Amino acid sequence: MTENIPPVPPGPSYPSRAPFGAPKGNDPTYMPPQSYDQSSPAVLNAQQSQYAQAQYGQTSQYAPQWYPAVPAPKSSGLRVAAGIVGIVLGAVLLFASMAGFASNVFAGLLLLVAALGNVTTGIVLLASQRGRSRGAPITSITFAGFALMVALLAVPFLGGAVLFFAVLLASPVIILLGLGLAREKNGA
Repeated sequence: MTENIPPVPPGPSYPSRAPFGAPKGNDPTYMPPQSYDQSSPAVLNAQQSQYAQAQYGQTSQYAPQWYPAVPAPKSSGLRVAAGIVGIVLGAVLLFASMAGFASNVFAGLLLLVAALGNVTTGIVLLASQRGRSRGAPITSITFAGFALMVALLAVPFLGGAVLFFAVLLASPVIILLGLGLAREKNGA
């Protein structure tokens, strides 16, 4: 009864060094056992190594989750602070634009553009904290400078309070982002 059953084929080889099996062509070579020599061990020169040198430029067939992850760059505290101050500057300019529309429509419109630009770039700076691109900081510096210019032009219509708050809030944005961009450019 058992003479008609075919033999069981050999099973697949199991991985020895990695989760997806051993790489092709790197199978260990098996040699007959060598006799134990009790003489002194071989002395290596200063240029020789007991271990094999790593081959650079080789790619691996294994999935990237088996290698340690590269840590993300730290978020820049200067960008975060400038983003928060930029949002506050935009809120102050938004209130000033409401009063500006009552006295002069053109001044109110310019204050509204400066307010929305500062709020938007502040949010973008907070959203991309870990990014190293220069677009958002330069745009934020530009809108802070535009807010200073518009506040200076709105003094005859709204008084000096708008200029006071614009200088008080726009100058930290410009200084913080200037320092942050200089630090990132120098690689620190």
